[in-house]
Amino acid sequence: MENLFNQYSYVIISLSVLVASLILLRRYNADRRVMASAMVLLLVLVVAGNFLLRPGKSDIDSVDAAQMALQNGRPTFIEFFSNYCASCLALRPAVDLLVSEIEEDYNILRIDIHTEFGRELRQNFEFDFTPEFVLFDRSGQEVWRSHSLPPRDKIFALLPGPNTAS
Repeated sequence: MENLFNQYSYVIISLSVLVASLILLRRYNADRRVMASAMVLLLVLVVAGNFLLRPGKSDIDSVDAAQMALQNGRPTFIEFFSNYCASCLALRPAVDLLVSEIEEDYNILRIDIHTEFGRELRQNFEFDFTPEFVLFDRSGQEVWRSHSLPPRDKIFALLPGPNTAS
């Protein structure tokens, strides 16, 4: 049940806010036009928030593509997300900023856990909650995993130094 709430938390929270608002407006005997206007406004805000912050689609389309990326000699950053997870939506701007800083040196894999291969990878990586971030070194070995973004020192420690051949 916790997993269901985590993956669909944005939807559940949004519906709860709409229902609570409706109950409060009815309790205080708000005019029907005021109630309708408030509900429409809240619904527009919820939908707009989801579309503005939505992580989107996966960067890859198969388990094989993920395995190939892990074996290509570059460090890999994986983000597992759900388009309906409030934490995933909240972290989206920070993830986008991090990816823009490392995309030249890292394989970046952003994977929607609601796709067929996303579910398979989630099962392979054995985790329950989103977002899930995983770092792999250049040899494809997992070196870090968490529900929060990796620390900068972990990210940049995986890059070759100035005297190291790439």
